[in-house]
Amino acid sequence: MKKEAMGTSTCPVCGKNTLKSITGEFKAYFEDENGNRRDLIVPNVTYEKCDSCGEELLDQNATNKISHAQRAAMGLLSADQIRAIRQNLAKTQRQMSELLGIGEKTYCRWESGTHFQSEAFDRYLRLLRADPSALRTLERIGHDKAAEQAGLNAGGFEYLKDPQVYELLSVQFNELLQKGLFYRA
Repeated sequence: MKKEAMGTSTCPVCGKNTLKSITGEFKAYFEDENGNRRDLIVPNVTYEKCDSCGEELLDQNATNKISHAQRAAMGLLSADQIRAIRQNLAKTQRQMSELLGIGEKTYCRWESGTHFQSEAFDRYLRLLRADPSALRTLERIGHDKAAEQAGLNAGGFEYLKDPQVYELLSVQFNELLQKGLFYRA
């Protein structure tokens, strides 16, 4: 049900004095990850509509409500939930962006609600929420990638995946040396 109030505002599109303030269901649509159109009905949204040209004008509050409803319809974490995950991990926005391998502005936009995270990043965030120990794995991945980019693996030296194996081989090799198996007479 829509409640309308007579307004005297001028429509920025047609220039006529026919804007009315409406509070009620707002109908919108979006495309899902498969490109299919999905209808969205958001209750209790206040917006202005021009009786002359049909233009609908949304303020920030209306935009936030619609955005929140769209995230929910898409099955994505809300901006508040994303912020709570970061705060529970005691990370800054910059640290979270580095952890996830994305730009800081992109991450900040997810928290502010102005942009949506992809399904893949939504799953990463849910993983961090469900299992905070995954944080150490992501940190290690970031560290390893930074080391690779810094050239620490240059010169043909391979990263030792299991140093204990190499330590054991080293001990065995030293024992063979001490027995004199590699000496020629």
